[in-house]
Amino acid sequence: MVMSDKFQIQLNIADEYYPLICKRSEEEMVRKAATRINRKLSKYHSVYSETNLETKDLLALIAFHLSLDDLTVKKKEDITPLFDKIAQLNKELEDYLSNS
Repeated sequence: MVMSDKFQIQLNIADEYYPLICKRSEEEMVRKAATRINRKLSKYHSVYSETNLETKDLLALIAFHLSLDDLTVKKKEDITPLFDKIAQLNKELEDYLSNS
């Protein structure tokens, strides 16, 4: 009998339960992501306690900040400008050596 690689878990986010099908190998990461959201929500409730923001508004702010974090990491990982600079320097070096 072969065990399925995917199964359903229940994620608790903002005191609501959501069914999610995930790979067994990803379960820990998925649960940590939910925990991260809940911790941020708790923090945001404290920070914005003086406002009339509802949980859904705080979740929107969390989604925005996590998306911004993701884009920042991806920008740092983009090594295309580095390759472009290396190609430029390589061409300049070849030009210099061929004219010497």
